Amino acid sequence: MSEKDISALVDRYRQTQESGKNAYFDADEFGDLAEYYDSKDDLDIVRKIIDSGLNIHPGNLSLLVKKAKLEVYDGEYEQALKLLQSSLEYDFDLYLLRIECYLQLGEYKQALKLSEGLLEREDNEPMENVLSELGFLYAEADLHKEAILYFENSLHYNPENADVLADISYSYEVLNDYDSAIGVMNRLLDIEPYNYEAWVNLGKYYSLKNELEKAIDAFDFALTINESDNNVLKLKAHCMSLYGRVSEAIDIFRELLSDNTGDTSIYLSLAECYQALEMFDEALSHLEMYKDTESETNELLIKQAYILFQKEEYQKALSIIQKGLEEDPYSTELNMIGGEIELRREHYRDAEIYFLSIFPQNEENFQLLDKLAILYIKEEDYSQAAYYAEKMLSLDTENLAVKERLALIYFEIDDKEQFNNILNQFTDKELLELFKLIYTPQSSSYFDRDMLISYLNKAREARTLFKNLKY
Repeated sequence: MSEKDISALVDRYRQTQESGKNAYFDADEFGDLAEYYDSKDDLDIVRKIIDSGLNIHPGNLSLLVKKAKLEVYDGEYEQALKLLQSSLEYDFDLYLLRIECYLQLGEYKQALKLSEGLLEREDNEPMENVLSELGFLYAEADLHKEAILYFENSLHYNPENADVLADISYSYEVLNDYDSAIGVMNRLLDIEPYNYEAWVNLGKYYSLKNELEKAIDAFDFALTINESDNNVLKLKAHCMSLYGRVSEAIDIFRELLSDNTGDTSIYLSLAECYQALEMFDEALSHLEMYKDTESETNELLIKQAYILFQKEEYQKALSIIQKGLEEDPYSTELNMIGGEIELRREHYRDAEIYFLSIFPQNEENFQLLDKLAILYIKEEDYSQAAYYAEKMLSLDTENLAVKERLALIYFEIDDKEQFNNILNQFTDKELLELFKLIYTPQSSSYFDRDMLISYLNKAREARTLFKNLKY
């Protein structure tokens, strides 16, 4: 419908509403009116128009689909299905809506059955469109592996479909398959070398892989296309700070701050940069600037406490930690910093209180387990130390430092069974390194595995040198 025609139709509709009369419109006109007001984001009028249309034209497929789309928009998937099942006609949008409803309701078998049926139809949309639409629906339902299959099959029909390439890269990102996401973005950039979003996404994927130099290069390409995007400048500066180019990052953040004083997150970024340079007073100063413009959050208190910990201003750090714990007693970060401070001050009971308060929620936190194991070694409570070290080993079975720690703990408490059990988990090379912690052999080539184990057990029985070993 031309702009003139739709304008005349809208005027006629408005006149009927103002007069309070129920003027007649055919089904297509109701549909055109609904689309017009939908484009204006006036969904209340859209709903009213569709309901009026269905009162006059009950069962009209186009209006039913539009009403079902509104139900889907509102998350009323079961209600949408009831509407759609009242029609036996074939319609591509109707099929897609049914599939979407079943996916969102978790009825995956029904969704798959309809998806396969849609792919088998001959009176259909072009196959690349069918596959890409299905991929989008499955991605929306967080079924990204299935979505990727549909997207990839769609690309067989049109390898240069930029929209599909963008969608499939997102699914790979959600699955943390950044290599595949990077490969897809490079395919897209081969087709559209000046695709701004593709360069930004490529930089993001490289940064997630910690390939920071490549991320910086990608963001630079994006900025040559649109140099005024401050968000990309921030991403670039953040990567530069992590890559060791901290001074350059500070220059960018300062420039951004001068251009946009309302972006208070830049204060936090500058604080991190100064912290990396061990310019702790400047870091704390920028955290104060952030607090002055925003509010005192627990995130801010964590940052302040950690910097004060690095400055070895322990009493100030503990004061901030206590303040934060009043709001969030089980904050992992605050309790970890507090425990670390007390561990350094050799206040072992206080450290234990901090660490154990968060252990029930963090039983697989490797750093916390490490601190607890060290704490109990310091207190010479080797049974407890072994308990936490065993938990560490279950999380990282190849960790040599943990295996050595456990071996030396069992060595100290003269637990022959556990000592030999942990020795069995050492490679020959690792076993020799453990041996060297206790003995100073003239020639390591003289010992085979059995001899090493024999000598280690003799040392365990003697237990003469262990007290001087440091963990």
